[in-house]
Amino acid sequence: MRFIRAIFFVPVVLLTSPVLVILGIIILTAETRSGTLRELFGDEVRAYGFFTGFGRFMQKVFVPTYKHHVQSFVLGAAGILVVTVGLRGLGVLPVLIVYLALALEFTLLVLWAITVYYTEEEEITENGATLVHKTQPGDNSAALVASIKELGSHISQLDNRLRMMESRFDQLGTMNGSMQELATRMNSLVGDQFNLAVKREFEQLLTEMAKRASGGDNSPK
Repeated sequence: MRFIRAIFFVPVVLLTSPVLVILGIIILTAETRSGTLRELFGDEVRAYGFFTGFGRFMQKVFVPTYKHHVQSFVLGAAGILVVTVGLRGLGVLPVLIVYLALALEFTLLVLWAITVYYTEEEEITENGATLVHKTQPGDNSAALVASIKELGSHISQLDNRLRMMESRFDQLGTMNGSMQELATRMNSLVGDQFNLAVKREFEQLLTEMAKRASGGDNSPK
């Protein structure tokens, strides 16, 4: 069983060895306000053992201090990789530079994965009764239902008013048609009366002319 674990453990160590080297260099050289990283790491290892101390060191010291630094390095390496691949496509750079950029990006991604793995999860500070109480509907729901009903009544009143206005518009349209018809009849009636008056005047004129003509014929020669 140990042999099988060793078989799976060796490739992991080989792949993560650059990451472990970078992490070791950071621990040996970097300093914080609380002291150097190597001293803090040594204190955790002496107090809790290597594996538990390493986990506590990552959670309490390294991740809170260098989490954003690691993310920025990962993004920078991704930008370098994009540029190298583009220049390789143009035939400017050799393939070896692209392999180096890939190795750098892979190493920083593994380091970022380690920092994410050791990031502490946020604890739930509220108990179950409080959460259930928050999920249950309170007085606000009743007020919301009343508001919705009131809104529905206002909408129905507005609908009725709109229908009344539409009926009034229809009535106005009917009255407009009636007024136009009445105006047409008045125009025709005025025209008929005018023609009748002209006819009477013309007949009267003809009658007078006839009388004058007859009077002239009856006068002595």
